Amino acid sequence: MYKKLPLIITLFTLICLGCSDDNAQVEWVEEQSGTDAHLFGVHFIDAKLGWAVGSGGTVLSSKDGGKTWNESVDKSLNNVTLTEVSFATPKNGWLVSIGKVHYTGSGGNTWTVQHQARALAGKPPGILDLYFVNTAEGWAVGGTGTILHTMNGGSNWVKIMSPSEKHLWGVHFVDPELGWIVGEDGEILHTSDGGKRWERQNSDAEQPLFAVCFINQQKGWIVGSNGLILHTTNGGQTWQKQNNPMKQSLRAVAFRNEKQGWAIGEEGLILYTIDSGATWNQSASPTTKNLQDIMLFKKSGWIVGEKGTILRMD
Repeated sequence: MYKKLPLIITLFTLICLGCSDDNAQVEWVEEQSGTDAHLFGVHFIDAKLGWAVGSGGTVLSSKDGGKTWNESVDKSLNNVTLTEVSFATPKNGWLVSIGKVHYTGSGGNTWTVQHQARALAGKPPGILDLYFVNTAEGWAVGGTGTILHTMNGGSNWVKIMSPSEKHLWGVHFVDPELGWIVGEDGEILHTSDGGKRWERQNSDAEQPLFAVCFINQQKGWIVGSNGLILHTTNGGQTWQKQNNPMKQSLRAVAFRNEKQGWAIGEEGLILYTIDSGATWNQSASPTTKNLQDIMLFKKSGWIVGEKGTILRMD
C-alpha cells in the first residue's frame, strides 16, 4: 500500500493540474433583461457595475454583476438606435448612435449629445463602435470611413483623416499609441503613433470584419462574416485564418489572457478556445438568438443580443 502512495500522489497532482481555469467548463446563464429591444453593446467597469444598450434608446444598468437589470428612461434617446456603450467611471460614460456621441455624468440617468457628425449626402454616418483607452482618450468609428478621436473625455471630438471610405465596424487600442480598426471588404487599419497616421494591413479577406481584440502589442484576433477568425502574432504585419467549422457570422471577440477567449455571433453561437485559437470549440448556449457583443472582466463575462438577450458567466 505504501509503495503505491507516490504514484497516487502523482496521479492526483496531474488531475488537479488539469482542472486549471483555462480548462474549466464555463456555463453561460441567460438573465431576464426586462426588454424586447435588440441589444448591441455591453460594458462593465468592474465585476458588479455595468450597462447594456440597444434599439429604441434602450439603456439598461446592473449593480449585481448582471443578475438583474434596470432600464433608465431619457426622452432625448427615444427611437435612437444605440450601437455601443463605454464607461470610464461609475458616473462618466458614452453612447454612440447614428451620427452622434452621447455623454452622461450621472451614471446613465440623463444623457446629452456631446458630438454631432456632419451629414454627408443628407444623412449622418452611423457610428458603430466606441473604445476608450483611458478616462480621457477615446475613439469612435463608423460609416463611410468615419474615425473620431477625443483627448479630453469627449469635450471635443475631432474627425481624423481616414484612408478608408468603407464602413468601419470595430476599433481596439492596447495603449495610447497602438490601435486597430476593422471594417467591410476585409479592411484593417493600424496606427502606431496614436492615430496621427493610419495604414492598411493585409487581411487576405474580402468579407466584412466586425470586431478586433488584442491581448498585447503583438497578439490579436479579428472576427467577421461566414465564421471568419483571423489571428496575428506580430502586431498585424501578417494575419492567418484560424480553423472554425461553424459558418455563422461572428460579431464580437474577447480574450481573458493569451490563451483563453470567446467569439460570439448569429443563432446563439458561442465559440471558446484555450489555446490562442489553434482550436475553437462550440460552447453550450442557452439561446438561439443572434448575439452582438461580449465583455469580460477578470473571471466574469457578459453577452448581449437580439430581443433583450443577456447572458452571464462568473
